This record gives sequence, structure tokens and C-alpha cells, in this order.
Amino acid sequence: MKKLFRAYPNFSRLVVAGLLLAAALIGSGFIHLPFIPAGLLLVILVNWLMFRTEGKNLNVLGFNYRPRNLLLIPFGLAMGIGLYLLTFYAGTFIFSGQIIRNSNIDGAEIMRRFWKVLPTTAVQDFIVVGYCFYKLIQLTGKRIAVFVVGLFFITMHDFWNGGLVNAFYLSTSVFIGYLLFSTALLRSGSIWLPIGIHWGNNFANSTVFKYNRTPTSWLYIINHSYLQRLSAGQAIGLFVAANIGAAVVIGIICLAWRGRGWIDRSAVA
Repeated sequence: MKKLFRAYPNFSRLVVAGLLLAAALIGSGFIHLPFIPAGLLLVILVNWLMFRTEGKNLNVLGFNYRPRNLLLIPFGLAMGIGLYLLTFYAGTFIFSGQIIRNSNIDGAEIMRRFWKVLPTTAVQDFIVVGYCFYKLIQLTGKRIAVFVVGLFFITMHDFWNGGLVNAFYLSTSVFIGYLLFSTALLRSGSIWLPIGIHWGNNFANSTVFKYNRTPTSWLYIINHSYLQRLSAGQAIGLFVAANIGAAVVIGIICLAWRGRGWIDRSAVA
């Protein structure tokens, strides 16, 4: 084992990290902690332990409480919510619907769901733009790492429910989402930004902007032709809208951070 680590240090650590993350996710189902999601705690712990084996810590991911990094959270939230809102309006047009503002929403439930979404998104981000992503970049380079982990990110979602066209739209949308999250980390140097974007997007599509009226849907659509199975034209329209929105957000991120890439800074941290 020692010879393997010495001969292939980066690959060996990547494999160990992957196994530990899998064990953390499985083990979290048997651990119940008050107020703290066990899965999130264990996934963060695995990332920290793996960085410690290299004499580093979670500062490599920009995971700290420095004001400039914490400000990335509301910035990311605004971008994530705005991105989904664009897709929501595009969907309204594509499905020939009408947007209605719900005047009777449950504010307490909205806030509960707002915080409930965070642990799930953070767990996913520590898996796909955390230590394993860092090691894969060192092994293969940024482009290949983004492509490989992006494909893995697709497998973390249920995209087969609804037929082949729906599966194509959902899988490509998830991959575009990963391009956005990885760009956010690579440019800003902090995992707080992809967490914020991911958090805002998931909160928006699961709670406040819906295709049907719910106690938490601030905006919802009526008289629409939305079905479980998308037609090819509808899928293309939503795909184009999502691409435009993601391109705008990626452009904002690239303009906001023009310095060296994340891996360049962290390699010498």
C-alpha cells in the first residue's frame, strides 16, 4: 500500500477520498445529530482529513469565515435565484401559461424550506467541487476534470423520469449547472460561491417559483400545457433559455474574478 501511495500519490488519494465520501454518505443514515445534518458534517470532515494528509486544510477550498468569502453566499444566492427565474419565465412562454402571484403564502414554511435546502446542496458541492475535484485537476487538468466530474454530477440526479427527451433536457441542464459551479470555484477560489448559487437555484425551483400553486409558491403558472414528458420543441426551448442564463452568470463570474485560477493559488497554499 505504501509503495502504491509513493508511486501514484494523487491517484491513490483520489481513490481513498472517493471511498471515504461513499462511506460518509452511507454512514450518515445511521447517525442522528440534533440540529446538525450528519451527512454534511461527515462529508466536510472527509475533505478536511484528506487535505490534512497533504499538510493543507479547508482554506484550499476557501471554506473559512473571512468576510470577503462569506459575502459570496448572498452574491451566489442572488445569481442562483435569478438564473432559475429566467428559466421559469421562459417555461411560461414555452408552455403557453400565465404567471400568477400568490397572495396567500406561508412565510414560515418558506423560511423552513430555505434552510432545509442548504445541507443537501452543500453536501453535493463538497463532493463535486471539493477535494476529489482538486486531485482530479492535478491528475488530468482543469478541462478533463470538469468534464469527468460533470458527468458524475449527472448520475447524482434522477433524469430518466419522463421519457428520452425529458432525460436529455434534464441531464444536459445538470451538466450546465456543474459548469457553472466549477467555474464559480475556479474563478473565486472559494466553495462558498458555488454553494450559494446551488442553494439559491434549488430553493427557487423547489419552493417559490412553481408550475402549480403550493403554500410556498410566490409565483406559479396557470393555463399551461406542461406535462411530465417534454416535447422536443419544449426541451430545446428550455435548453436554450438555461444556456443563455448560465452563460450570463458565468460571464459575470469571469468578469468579477480575473486573477489566477483556483488550482494555481491552492497548489502553493
